[in-house]
Amino acid sequence: MTVRWVLSVSKTKALNWQGQNSPHLPIDLSRRPVSFHSVKRLAGLVVVIALLGACSTTSANTQTTPPLVLATTTTAVTATTSAPLLNPASGELAITCNSKAVSASYGEKVKLERCTATWAFGDTDRDSWNCPDAGCAHTRLFHLENNTWVNTASCQRTLPLTRYAMSCYIPNVGAATLAQLPPSDVACLIWPANTLLKHTAETGCTPSKADIIAQMNGACTGYYDAVGFPVEKCDQGRAVRLMQERLKKAGYNTNVDGYFGPSMAKAVYDFQGTAQLQQTGMIDQATWLALEPNQSSLPGTDANSDGVVGPNELK
Repeated sequence: MTVRWVLSVSKTKALNWQGQNSPHLPIDLSRRPVSFHSVKRLAGLVVVIALLGACSTTSANTQTTPPLVLATTTTAVTATTSAPLLNPASGELAITCNSKAVSASYGEKVKLERCTATWAFGDTDRDSWNCPDAGCAHTRLFHLENNTWVNTASCQRTLPLTRYAMSCYIPNVGAATLAQLPPSDVACLIWPANTLLKHTAETGCTPSKADIIAQMNGACTGYYDAVGFPVEKCDQGRAVRLMQERLKKAGYNTNVDGYFGPSMAKAVYDFQGTAQLQQTGMIDQATWLALEPNQSSLPGTDANSDGVVGPNELK
């Protein structure tokens, strides 16, 4: 709002102010004569009041916008590296265990099963006292360090050493690391689970023919649904029956009952030899394709478009 003030001086030197465009504001000084200097000062005061009013009005109607602050978010990207599962190969060969010499060095009687020059696998005599007749679930690894045999770790013997993070521990310390385990080729020689057919893909071990035959001939204590590769001994279900039908058609001796037993393992092993595939007695993807080249004939759908109607894609 703009305020304009009009100053009039009467003949009797009385001063009157009237606000235009504002509420009436009379100031009658006719009864009190004033000097010219007083009038000048009073006029100056009025101007100041008017300016303050204008500033106040402008401030009230002006919205102050706070400065725009751009928040910067920094996302930390952490690179994850998987821990290695195998130590480099050493070139050591299997030798006959000398339990007596290892016991003397270790300071306790030990019963060793498999050995190289610097690594051994077995239990102490005291361990065997507390183990069931079937044997100890955890077995010790011994290593020759500075001409002394030490127990580096104890591991669950049914699992490969590649799973040390969950199956091995350092006695009286805690979880084992790769530093407590043997080289990869030594692990293949002394640790039985590393050469089990179902673990060779991760351990890199090549089982001997004797190992393969022994595993194929073992009896099944139970059967489990075949849901992926490899389809192996002690599996059951539609995938097993379909492959039994194809083995039978190719002239191999096996039952067609949906149960993957020792006779089917032997049939798969023989078929793999004829087809020049790796002989394991298990049906991996290559063997599956060799037994049935026309995958569209299988009752299922190639859901992932990899050219294979696998066990988990059958209907």
